[in-house]
Amino acid sequence: MSGSYWPSTQRRKWQFTKESLAMERQKLWLMECKLFPQGLNIVMDSKQNGTSRVTTKNIPITQKDLHYDRDYNLRIYCYFLIMKLGRRLNIRQCALATAHVYLSRFLLRVSVREINLYLLVTTCVYLACKVEECPQYIRTLVSESRSLWPEVVPPDPTKVTEFEFYLIEELQSYLVIYHPYSTMEQIVNVLKEEPFHLQLSAEDQQNCWSLINDSYINDAHLTYPPHIIAVACLFVTISMRAGAAKKAMQNSSTNIQGMSEADAETALKHQEIFNRFLAESQVDLEEVTDTIQELISLYDHWEKYHEPWIKFLLHTLYLRSPTSSARSS
Repeated sequence: MSGSYWPSTQRRKWQFTKESLAMERQKLWLMECKLFPQGLNIVMDSKQNGTSRVTTKNIPITQKDLHYDRDYNLRIYCYFLIMKLGRRLNIRQCALATAHVYLSRFLLRVSVREINLYLLVTTCVYLACKVEECPQYIRTLVSESRSLWPEVVPPDPTKVTEFEFYLIEELQSYLVIYHPYSTMEQIVNVLKEEPFHLQLSAEDQQNCWSLINDSYINDAHLTYPPHIIAVACLFVTISMRAGAAKKAMQNSSTNIQGMSEADAETALKHQEIFNRFLAESQVDLEEVTDTIQELISLYDHWEKYHEPWIKFLLHTLYLRSPTSSARSS
């Protein structure tokens, strides 16, 4: 195991440029168009003027639906699947983040139409827990997974072990992942010392941690080092606090978002200090800015997230039930 990110296989084998990542995605896109030219047929149950009408609709393969790189509905749904299973088993966040990286890497090479996504999620969590040294009993894991998704997760634990070999093969056996969490903690500790003397509150650190969690939905972990993501999330956290402070001072209010005048002045000072830290750290500001833009774009997509639709598409894909239907008004 490499003791540092820089000589690690994560950087040498699984860190892409924007261009190389787009090329990998294009390969998968062409393969999907070749293997599934018919797209996906779904049964829609719509109501018009009080009468029910059943129609069949075809979703062409060229649409973004069920393409992991383009369908943010699918990306966000995968994120929730991993988090939901992890919370049922009280799995550490670092292991869940590793599971999400495994899933993202796997779906860079394999179409979601070729495999059972729910079995993939279960297997990613199972493998990540072993790698992060918090292993789960496979029968317990499968039992919890089936309690969440009984229609699509097979009861036989050997299906997970079989899928594990497939997963490891597609990951090329490069399983060690470096995350932004430890880097964030290191930066927070550095900011406490001279010459910065910046003490972030527990709430700010938790907000930054949450932003890092969300960053696994987009491509930041495939294109940038962990410290870039950590710096970007810290910047967003501190900037949001400073923005609230400016609003409080402009409105001459002493209690906007629970912020007193003294708190507002502290928040603005923190922004100034962190900007100085960025300037002196020689971190790549272009990469930081791009990561921030990806986060902003993610939250724009999140506002349009429609879980029932993506669940319906996946169940139609996997269950192939002729009576399955989606309801639209």
